[in-house]
Amino acid sequence: MSSAFLPAPGGHAVPDPLRTAVPGTEAQARLYLLNGFELFLAEDRVRLPMHAQRVLAFLALARQDGVKCSRDAVVGRLWADSSVEHANGSLRTALWRIRSAWAGLVSAGRNELALGEEVAVDLQQCRDQAGRLLSQGMDLAAGDINCSPLTGELLPAWDEDWLLVERERLRQLQLHALEALAVKLRKLGRYPEAIDAALRAVAIEPLRESVHAVLIDVCFDEGNVAAAHSYLRQYRTLLQSELGLEPSPQILARFRAPVATDARAAPAPAFQPAPAV
Repeated sequence: MSSAFLPAPGGHAVPDPLRTAVPGTEAQARLYLLNGFELFLAEDRVRLPMHAQRVLAFLALARQDGVKCSRDAVVGRLWADSSVEHANGSLRTALWRIRSAWAGLVSAGRNELALGEEVAVDLQQCRDQAGRLLSQGMDLAAGDINCSPLTGELLPAWDEDWLLVERERLRQLQLHALEALAVKLRKLGRYPEAIDAALRAVAIEPLRESVHAVLIDVCFDEGNVAAAHSYLRQYRTLLQSELGLEPSPQILARFRAPVATDARAAPAPAFQPAPAV
């Protein structure tokens, strides 16, 4: 994680956006929550005890929604099973450990706590990337085709009730962003990358028909009719096995050739992909 680059599709590397997200600060703090907790100050990895990690993660999640947390809210969520006295003591100890690493990690008022403004968080970078992909424009920034942030899991090893809704929020955002990326790449004729993005979305939600439709459309655009039929068979088998359902008429219509009304008309094409508009 300390590398300046992150992996991208095709084996190429793209710059880690968190390394330049907060230029000119006293200590460049980078907090990673996807696929596990990691904290860096400049090039140095910072190791914190679990109770301090939980406070930073909780404040990072609050910041993405523009929320400042009261101290009571933090102790109520993180130490719900403890007495008020013990919970407040745990919070004070966690804040002391965090400030010992760098005072700028947390902004603390009399009654409110917030993640420091100069702390870059990979989760926010993921949300920003998803926001760009879900916009109506066709432009793709250099890092937008990097699917790694769009497939990362939020602190997967942590067993915390307060993370359940946040994980589902992130999963849905990643799913929609990957599908949007696949659509944009298809329109740009970048078919291998479009297939990669679509398959990553399928891995997140195998029963999402709109993603399978994009995958099939890309195959048709490339002229790979057999591959399109193969993906449909896989989707149909899964759908029947899990829900006892058939694919929708909309996705099946992609495989029906238009019916000729004149016997002398030219033979109908073997497939009818959805237009890339």
